[in-house]
Amino acid sequence: MTVLRGLGEEIAFARAENGMAVFVMAKPGYRKKFAQVTVAYGANDVAFSLPDPEFSGHSVGHIRRFETPPGIAHFLEHKMFDRPRGSAFEDFSALGASANAFTSNDLTSYTFWTVDEFQRCLDLLLDLVWKPHFSEESVRKEQGIIEQEIVMYEDEPYSRLTRALLESLYHVHPVRIDVTGTKESIRKITPELLYTCHAAFYQPSNMVLFTAGDFKAKDEALRLAERLDSTAPGKGSQPVKERPEEPSEPRQPSATVKMHVSRPFVSIGWKDQPGGHDGKKLLRREIATDLLLNILFGKSSPVFARLYEGGLADDLGVSYEAWPDYAFATVTAETVEPKKLLDEVLKEVDTARRRGIPTSDFERAKDAAWGRYVTLFDDLDLIAESQCQLYFIGEDVFSYGEALKDITLQEVEERLSVLEPRFMAHVFLIPDTSALNSYTSSYTREEQRRGR
Repeated sequence: MTVLRGLGEEIAFARAENGMAVFVMAKPGYRKKFAQVTVAYGANDVAFSLPDPEFSGHSVGHIRRFETPPGIAHFLEHKMFDRPRGSAFEDFSALGASANAFTSNDLTSYTFWTVDEFQRCLDLLLDLVWKPHFSEESVRKEQGIIEQEIVMYEDEPYSRLTRALLESLYHVHPVRIDVTGTKESIRKITPELLYTCHAAFYQPSNMVLFTAGDFKAKDEALRLAERLDSTAPGKGSQPVKERPEEPSEPRQPSATVKMHVSRPFVSIGWKDQPGGHDGKKLLRREIATDLLLNILFGKSSPVFARLYEGGLADDLGVSYEAWPDYAFATVTAETVEPKKLLDEVLKEVDTARRRGIPTSDFERAKDAAWGRYVTLFDDLDLIAESQCQLYFIGEDVFSYGEALKDITLQEVEERLSVLEPRFMAHVFLIPDTSALNSYTSSYTREEQRRGR
C-alpha cells in the first residue's frame, strides 16, 4: 500500500495479487463517484507474440506471432459492451450510471459515473472487461457501424489533416494508421480474432483500475485489491508488443489534401526520436517540449500576435505526443495563406535556435503550465486518464508536478533540436474547387429543371 500526495490531494495505490493496479482518489464531499479501467492495449498493437501453450513444458521457449488487422483494438472496445442479452450500456443506465469507453494509439479505457449503486456499477464494469461475448452476426453488424464512423472521420478536416501528417512522418510505424482502421481492415475482423486479442491483453497485470469519490482512499484501495483477487482471472503470459523498424527521418516532406472546406488548413509536424522506457526521462522530455511549443507558438507568443494581426490565423494548435516507441510535435492552423503561415513558423524556430529562449518567456510559460496542472485535479476524467497513462511508464500525476517544477530553461532549449527541417513534414489541406464547381453546376441544372 502506497499513498501518493500533493496539492492537498491524496491517491492510494495498491496492487492485487493477480497483478492489477488499483488507485483510489479521495474526494471528500463529492456526491458522484467515478471509475475507470484502462488496458495497455491500443491501436498500435497490431503485431504481438505470446508463448505457444503447446510448447509450454519444453525448456526451449516457443512463441506464436500474431498479425491482426488495423482497427481491431477500437473494434474490440465497441464489442465489449455486448452482453448475451442486450447491451451493458442499458445495464449501466438501469443503475442510474453513465458509461463510456475510448481507444487511443496505446490504451483502451472504460469508465462510468454514478451517484448511487457504485459497487454494483463497478462489478458490472469488471464483468464487462473480463467476460466478452462475440458472435458472427454482431461482428458483421459492427463492421457496418464502424465503416460509417470511418466515413465520418474522412469528412472531418482536422482528422484528415492529422492522418495525412502522420502518413508523411512515418514510413511503417502503426501510428500512421487511424485508430478506427480502414474499411478494408475491419472487414477482416472475426470473433476468433477478437477473442485472441482479448485473451492476450485483457489480463489483470496489463490493466489498472482508478476510482474517485468520497472514499477513505487507503481502506477502499485495500478493499478493491482484495475483491479483485477473488473475482478477477489469474495471471497469464504477457504479450510482447512488436514494432517495425522505423527510419528516423520522415517518409515524405509534404503532402496536399483536397476537401470541401471554405478555407485552407496547414499542419506542420516534426518526428522526434523514441524516448525509450525510462519514464522519468520521457516525462521530462514531454514537459520540456510542451513548454517550448507554447513559448514559440502559444497565444502570448510574438509569432501568434503577428499571424493574428495579419489575418493569417485566429488560433494555433500545438501538441506533443510521446511514448516509448514514437514521438512527434505538431503545429496546426486554419489560414487563408498556408504557405505564408508555414514560413512564419519556420522563421520563428530559426530565430529561437539563433537567439535562445528569453528567461521571461520560459517563466511565463512554466507558470501557465502549472496553472493548467493544478486545475487538472478538478476534472476526474482527465486526472484518471493522466494517472493511468503515467502508470504504464512508471510515473504518477504527482511526479509529473515535481518534474514540471524542476524543469529548466536549458532542457527546454535542448528540445529545439527536434524542430530541425530534416525531421519535418507539412500538409496543406485546401478547398477542392473542382468538386465544388461540379456540385454548383449540377445544382444549377437541377434548379433549371424545376423551372427556377
